[in-house]
Amino acid sequence: MTTLGSSQSLRTPTGLKVAPMSYAKLEEVAEGLRHLLPSASGHGGGPWKIDAWRILEKTLPQAGFGYHIAEIEDLKECAAFTIPEQRLVVLRQDIYEGVFKEDVFARSTVVHELAHIVLNHAVTLNRGAAIGKHKFCEDSEWQAKALTAALMMPIEACKAAHSATELAAMCGTSTQAASYRLQKLTERKLLDPERYRGNLFG
Repeated sequence: MTTLGSSQSLRTPTGLKVAPMSYAKLEEVAEGLRHLLPSASGHGGGPWKIDAWRILEKTLPQAGFGYHIAEIEDLKECAAFTIPEQRLVVLRQDIYEGVFKEDVFARSTVVHELAHIVLNHAVTLNRGAAIGKHKFCEDSEWQAKALTAALMMPIEACKAAHSATELAAMCGTSTQAASYRLQKLTERKLLDPERYRGNLFG
């Protein structure tokens, strides 16, 4: 589920408790999956940029999933969610339209819902579940966000970029998301912070 107004620096988990996964394992999942996803190269984008529209129209059907577009007034609490038992992704109207406009939030929303499917999260929308009573590594939303970042901004792209702004442009994400990705990779010593020379957050 992609919620509105969410922050990647939240202090408590916002999703449901699922089997734990580490950052390292999620990077492995992303590495194995990314070459199967459509690239925007040749469609107005570079080699690192994922084609979100083709994920909706090609990748999801190949995985046996469809999608439904909901009216904005009918989906006020979130931008999208997945119903695994119905093999269906529900997108809000403006998110669907944003994919065609190359809106970065719309693009990341599509990849985020794909991440839930890949991680086999049994339920991604359950208002009756206890929230925040488990670790981040056991949280469905944390896992989906981390996998989304790893898919959209692979380590190879991060190593090629010299700033968050450049990484965002290369991968079709927000500068904020790119900054967070670079920060986490440098914290985990997968990137050299000296490379950015003050451009880690811009």
